[in-house]
Amino acid sequence: MKKLVVVTSLIFASASVIAQDDLLEALDTDNDGRISLEEASADAALSSVFTELDVNKDGYLSASELEN
Repeated sequence: MKKLVVVTSLIFASASVIAQDDLLEALDTDNDGRISLEEASADAALSSVFTELDVNKDGYLSASELEN
């Protein structure tokens, strides 16, 4: 049972990283490795939480900020 829990946790963690990578790739239109507020405006859900996710308040979302 413990192995099942561990494997399931790893699968969900991997899916989260893949989703984050897909989001970054889809919205990072200038390919600078981060998402600006302008780029985020293409996704209503992301745009609505942009300020909270932008932890360092530089006006961009990095891959590490998207992980959180």
